[in-house]
Amino acid sequence: MGANSSLKGYSVAGGRIPILITLRKTSDLKPHEETVAEDLERLVDALRENPVLRHPIIADRTTGIVLDGTHRLAAIKQLKCNFIPSALVDYNDPQITIERWFRLFSGSNLRNLEIDLRLLKPKDVNHDECEDGLSKRRWYATVEKPISCLAFPVRSQNPYEMVRDSYGIEMTARKQSVSVAYQDNKVAETGDSESLVMSTIKIDKKEVVEAVGKGKLFPPKSTRHIIPSRPLGGGVPIDWLQGSDFSEAQSRYQEYIQSRKVKRLPEGSRVGSRRYLEEVFLFE
Repeated sequence: MGANSSLKGYSVAGGRIPILITLRKTSDLKPHEETVAEDLERLVDALRENPVLRHPIIADRTTGIVLDGTHRLAAIKQLKCNFIPSALVDYNDPQITIERWFRLFSGSNLRNLEIDLRLLKPKDVNHDECEDGLSKRRWYATVEKPISCLAFPVRSQNPYEMVRDSYGIEMTARKQSVSVAYQDNKVAETGDSESLVMSTIKIDKKEVVEAVGKGKLFPPKSTRHIIPSRPLGGGVPIDWLQGSDFSEAQSRYQEYIQSRKVKRLPEGSRVGSRRYLEEVFLFE
């Protein structure tokens, strides 16, 4: 697998979209979602124990909006790093799309959660009306069981407020000590017929850009960016990222990443414990 180098970074050749691997200043990057406190704490602890950042984050090369790697960026900042390896892409590329994360609610307190959700005055609708209403943004969220569906009417046409309201449902579940799992489909994989599945509206790219421009962050897991080519590997020691001379650090990183072998893996390949739906460029 070949790649082309340039003065500005390392361009991976042959991908479905152009990817430029380079070092960016953390101050130039803009997350669009909040972090999950527990996940961030675990990542920071892991990086302290093994101080190597394994994968680059993915960001828009023009605006610096982070599409994948919000927790890595936040962790690196906590560890007093000024730079971070970044895979830069063109967010305007139509092959980069946004999907949703679904929330699977399970546990012994689901009945109490349903009582709390009824206080929000949802509508009882059928399953077809659930998805139709979300796509037309009549509801900001739905919560489904196999035989019924609760739909929560929007209070505002502002998509940011809709997502905030749906996050409120998730927080209500957590307060009831209900287990919350994120998944990329509506199927209750636990085999628990009592599980509830929450669906939300789908945010588009323009709305992401507008929110970031206003200094707003969406709640965690509000978007699921689909990027058709994903770079992985090429891990670097944390202390490389803690310096103050950006030009020196960038030159060091570029020399390092150019020395790596790049392997192209097809969709569905497993890297470590995770299977990736998109093609992968693995820096070894």
